Amino acid sequence: SARGIHLQNIVLDERFAAEQKADCLKILALVIKNLAHPVKAQDDKYKQLKLDNAKVRDKLLIISSAVEYLKAIGFVEESQDGISILRVKNPDIAVMKASLQEVSNALDMVAPINNTTTTTKKSIKKPRMEQVEEEKKSDDPPLEKLSEKQKARRLLEEKEKKEKEIARLHRKKTAAQIKQDKWVRANDPNWKSGVSAAMAKSGSGIETFRDRHGEH
Repeated sequence: SARGIHLQNIVLDERFAAEQKADCLKILALVIKNLAHPVKAQDDKYKQLKLDNAKVRDKLLIISSAVEYLKAIGFVEESQDGISILRVKNPDIAVMKASLQEVSNALDMVAPINNTTTTTKKSIKKPRMEQVEEEKKSDDPPLEKLSEKQKARRLLEEKEKKEKEIARLHRKKTAAQIKQDKWVRANDPNWKSGVSAAMAKSGSGIETFRDRHGEH
């Protein structure tokens, strides 16, 4: 639509900074919001914009597409007591509501982002397990203050803990390999059953009782 083209021109106009575009669209939004209100839309003071108003002149009129947008929704340029104004005689409430949504969408596209979140040390939370481990470390007395027996027990506990972790990782790796092999068997038409690792190492298949002892 013509309205959409004018808004697009505002958003894409590289001659103006994002802040200037945002200021322009905010004034547009305020004007249209009043005209989308059933009561205010009947009040003459909301139906016109004096073009010599400092805010209108400095923030709205500098972008010509904003004026074209107002004309597209019913505003016409007139002269009143020697002052240029933009006036809409009979605002269409439905059109104003639709226009307000359009302008709001355009504003979202150009408005400077002021609420960017910065990551701080306070916002970084460690996983619960890491917190528990750190608490344990802080509770444990230094190694040099322990007796020989306590040192041996501490070292044994650490060794068992490492072995358990290695075993857990090995199980996880094995399970992943089994899952992958199963997927290949199910999806690869060229897959053929091969000898097992034990067979490959011995060079022969599994012998049966009859193979070893013969028939009786």
